[in-house]
Amino acid sequence: METPTQKAGTACLTCYGTGEAATDGAPETCPDCYGEGRALGRTTKLEWRLRAIESAYRNAERETAGDVLWLVNELRQTREALLRILARCQDEADSNVAARDVKYQANEALGLYEPVVS
Repeated sequence: METPTQKAGTACLTCYGTGEAATDGAPETCPDCYGEGRALGRTTKLEWRLRAIESAYRNAERETAGDVLWLVNELRQTREALLRILARCQDEADSNVAARDVKYQANEALGLYEPVVS
């Protein structure tokens, strides 16, 4: 989750913009920016983490592998539905209180935009 001082596009605070993290052996890809050297947006970080989880469980012979992969798929579908809801609410006038409330709630869950404080 991004902190107020670490916005997407600014230098990564873990690797200081190099994209590499020092380890005992050799430098490795920074675990926070995935080698980009800049802070990633919340959506990008989430997708990369979901892909890592899928990769870890895709060929696993663990009992829970199917459940974890199902849950990853459900999360993606839910986020996509919220994105469609948010888009529809943004087309409504600000005078529509219900649409405005739904828009802010969906954005809070998705973390796409900084909330505007009036």
